[in-house]
Amino acid sequence: MLRVSTKGEYGVRIMVDLARHYGGRPRSLTDISQAENLPLAYLEQLVKLLRDADPPLVASTRGAHGGYRLSRNPAEITMGEVVRVLEGPISPMICATEGEMSQVCGFMDSCKTKYLWAKVRDAVAQTLDSITLEELVAHTENSQQVGQFIALSDIHVGLNADVSAAALTTE
Repeated sequence: MLRVSTKGEYGVRIMVDLARHYGGRPRSLTDISQAENLPLAYLEQLVKLLRDADPPLVASTRGAHGGYRLSRNPAEITMGEVVRVLEGPISPMICATEGEMSQVCGFMDSCKTKYLWAKVRDAVAQTLDSITLEELVAHTENSQQVGQFIALSDIHVGLNADVSAAALTTE
């Protein structure tokens, strides 16, 4: 099973919070911790990775009104970039690691499944690289509109093509 660690999950949540506040004042880690219900001490470690990335994903401002902000527009940051900074290269198996492999499998030359793992790696990478932070924030905000009132008059039900109008009138 391919899994993203809490480092990746929490780091993405930091980035989403910063993207939601993009263009505003810098966000303190305390504000992010409270808004996302994440442990402050862990956020300090993660934001260092995001700040030290090449190129940096976040920038910090010191002082009374200091905090963190995105280093670029959310439309310019892909989720692939964020996940790789936090988790490292995408690697479903040793033989299918992005870039240079740090470990080499003894079955590389005769592997019957290497093609499968390369396809899985490429599918995950393509998905992450095709979604920007801006897109994720927009989708998140749209899906959080839970509990909205929907009038019955707004609900439209289409007829199944197998049901004829004559059958409906006889019932």
